[in-house]
Amino acid sequence: MKKQLLIIFLILVSFKAMSQENMATFSGGYAFSTIEDTDLKATGWRINGSFEFSPMGGSFAHGFAVGYISISGTDDALISNTYTINSVPLYYAPKYMFGKEKFKGFIKGVLGTQYASLKREGPLGSLSDNDFGFYGGGGAGIMIFLKENIFINAEYEIAWASNSFYKDGWMNSAMGGLGFKF
Repeated sequence: MKKQLLIIFLILVSFKAMSQENMATFSGGYAFSTIEDTDLKATGWRINGSFEFSPMGGSFAHGFAVGYISISGTDDALISNTYTINSVPLYYAPKYMFGKEKFKGFIKGVLGTQYASLKREGPLGSLSDNDFGFYGGGGAGIMIFLKENIFINAEYEIAWASNSFYKDGWMNSAMGGLGFKF
């Protein structure tokens, strides 16, 4: 009897695991940030890829994402410096979705790490460094389903990107992309 109950329990648990929905999203767009201790508004671009799974097709999804951000800007001080920052964030992004089948809104969290490089060039010379740090924040967006398994994604994300030895700052991104549900 114990064996039969164990087998029934394992079958029921496996049904729950098989009822998971998966989504992959590829997006890109505009990125901007204010570099710490300066009034510099750096702008650039971002690409991002994410994989999400939603247990039992519910409103809550667990996601993992990786991206590439490249921003640059020149300050207007007496000695003009040009900053170039490239960052590779890798993070966990839990998402809560709401709405109908064709149009869904969402809010998400962002918690992870980032590898970044900073280059500052000016008339007094050039400095560059690489660092590893925290990457965390949140975002919101929409998904418009073209078919049952293909959707257009538009989102805004803001995250604090900190580094051990050099400038921290809020990284803002406005992205659009294409997603697939399977």
